[in-house]
Amino acid sequence: MKRVLCIIALLTAGISASPTVSAEGVLIFGATRNTGLEIAKILVARGEPVTAFVRPTSNLENLALLGVTYFKGDALNADDVERAILAKNYKAVISTLGGGRGERPPDLVGAINMVDAMTKSKTKRFLLVTIIGPGKSISMVPRHQREAMGSIIKLKAEAENYAIASDLDYTIIRPGQLTSNPRSGIIRMDLEPAPTGPITRADLADMVVSAFYDDATIRKVYQTIGDDPLATVRMDRQPQ
Repeated sequence: MKRVLCIIALLTAGISASPTVSAEGVLIFGATRNTGLEIAKILVARGEPVTAFVRPTSNLENLALLGVTYFKGDALNADDVERAILAKNYKAVISTLGGGRGERPPDLVGAINMVDAMTKSKTKRFLLVTIIGPGKSISMVPRHQREAMGSIIKLKAEAENYAIASDLDYTIIRPGQLTSNPRSGIIRMDLEPAPTGPITRADLADMVVSAFYDDATIRKVYQTIGDDPLATVRMDRQPQ
């Protein structure tokens, strides 16, 4: 009798226990080109499932070679972003969306839409690539560039602040001038401003992926410090 009761108890426990749903892969906004594409390449090479959020009109030629999954939509459309983020239990969402000067710049509106959708999802890890300039990193930007990029820096700062105010496990990475040269390995992330030069997108992608796998970067904001040796244009090293 005792043996029968034990078997029943074990069966009941098995039925009532809810299975653990493991997180799967990474959702990337901005994966069709530049840094986002480089991040996708690295993750795919590591065996990480990648989903790329792409516009219906996006050129998918480069991504097609990687065999990633696509989710088509518009980052400016909150419903599209929410459907993409709620579609799976992702390990993380990564945004490398570029800027715009229009009424609804995609890097700001898109970031807001991502944060809002993620607060409704199980995915809490958010990696946001912005630019050198917001916050204390403004000291790294020469005066003439501050004047030329003031509106863009302001938008990036708003996107960062929206993520920081959330309960997400964010990491914010601020690169300076980017190049498309081959990776150099001359790059690091720093919590404090420091002199920096041009950075290759491949090197930046390495840093983003490294941060994704490192929980110590959660809820931190980093400046990227590098010096692409093949770049022909150098940033002014002396803060103005």
